[in-house]
Amino acid sequence: MAKVARIDEMLALIPDAGDAGWAGTAASDLPLRYGLAHHVLESVQRAAETGDVPGMRRALRLRSSQDSLRPIGTAAGPVLVAHPDEASLIDDQQLSRTPVAVVDPDVCATADERDRRLIQAALAMAVEADFGPTVSRNCRVVVLLQRRTMHDTDVRSWTTSALPTTVHLDYFDEHYFVARDLIHEAAHTAMNDLLAAHDVSFPDDASYYAPWRQMKRPAFGFLHGVWAFSHVALFCARLAEAEVPREVAAMARAMYLKHAEELSAARDDADRALQLITEPALADAVRWYRDQVLDLQSSMAGSA
Repeated sequence: MAKVARIDEMLALIPDAGDAGWAGTAASDLPLRYGLAHHVLESVQRAAETGDVPGMRRALRLRSSQDSLRPIGTAAGPVLVAHPDEASLIDDQQLSRTPVAVVDPDVCATADERDRRLIQAALAMAVEADFGPTVSRNCRVVVLLQRRTMHDTDVRSWTTSALPTTVHLDYFDEHYFVARDLIHEAAHTAMNDLLAAHDVSFPDDASYYAPWRQMKRPAFGFLHGVWAFSHVALFCARLAEAEVPREVAAMARAMYLKHAEELSAARDDADRALQLITEPALADAVRWYRDQVLDLQSSMAGSA
């Protein structure tokens, strides 16, 4: 809430900015307001750089009404969906290390009803698997990129702290696996916010071997991986036991076992890295998710 208030204070300094208050769906949904505030700020800044006064005003109006962004109702709350051409993404290293979409009515119009139904089904699956708080707090804008098949290896997804609650992802035309990817990226957003809220920083010389990357990673990236893959592994374990098609259950079990093996291999390094988190409750939360995965390992391996 404090971040939204700071953004509103900045936007109020713009001449003719109008009332800095929020209305519409975002007024009653803090995660959407939190995410959309960053998109509005980015749009206003870019319009200001080119002297596009009408563009600034259009962006500011998104605070008072989000109807033009076509929010959809989901089991996890209201969500904006986009499916833009990748050539239209903003590739600006000062904003994000990865290309991103900044939402506006045209960007959100790129999603069709099939896209929206896919996201609704995926979020319903995430909520059903007990990850409702994770996705509802941290997944309010979903940007679909390239459609993939289960045989593809180059499958991308990412978030950025510059646009929190926003997920960019290549996607499978199967809601079970979209749910997995949304949980993964929502967990990254949650970790970014938790580290920032508790003012946690890491020494530059601390690095640990991350089996999921097959390389050493700085403490920040390593612990992000432990946290996110713990979430994904637990979701896959639940999916493997759910009433789903046999091939989906088999794929989910295989994914769980892979991530559990990686987390097991990283256990000692994770315990050392967790000592760098100066907020005990946060360190305990990361450890709890990791241990939940490892506690299931023998039973899941036996049922494979």
